[in-house]
Amino acid sequence: MGLFSKKIRESENNNTEQPIESYKVTYRGGLLEYPKAKTGSIIFQIFPDRFELHPTIATKWFSPLVIPYSYTSDLQIVQRQVGTAEGILGGLNSRQLNQANNIHISFTLKGQDVILRLEMLTGVTVMGQAKKCKELEDRLNTNGIRQKFAKVKSVQSDANIAEQLSKLDELHNNGSLTDIEFTDAKNRLLR
Repeated sequence: MGLFSKKIRESENNNTEQPIESYKVTYRGGLLEYPKAKTGSIIFQIFPDRFELHPTIATKWFSPLVIPYSYTSDLQIVQRQVGTAEGILGGLNSRQLNQANNIHISFTLKGQDVILRLEMLTGVTVMGQAKKCKELEDRLNTNGIRQKFAKVKSVQSDANIAEQLSKLDELHNNGSLTDIEFTDAKNRLLR
């Protein structure tokens, strides 16, 4: 992984720096070397200038990864998708499992745009994990981390954004989008 591997070795050699926050996550996809979701916890750490992901005993298959903010374009917390088995087993209560506890990190790796998909494990229950994701958002905001992300050039005009907002509003009003989906889509569009 070139630059990313070198940075992880440097940070391991200088392990006096403490992360701002540390979470346990599981891998859901996005990296070329791991095309499918895998089980086991990975340590996800937030530092002033980078994200770091480290394997645990259960995830020896995962190579340590450093994502500098200068290579990061976005981090989004998105709603998890309830699987068929979960839906059947959960019955009416399975709607509670539709929580925003997935983390999508968009960054550039070896000239390729990547969206790393992770699911929060810290927090025990799905609702607790969603709460930890809100805490993660707070950490990003209070530490000014989003301002350190690489600036992506926007090609959308104000008229195009207004048109898309109008379409979102229409979908929300006719019931095609839930309140949460509408808010998430609107926030992504206005970033």
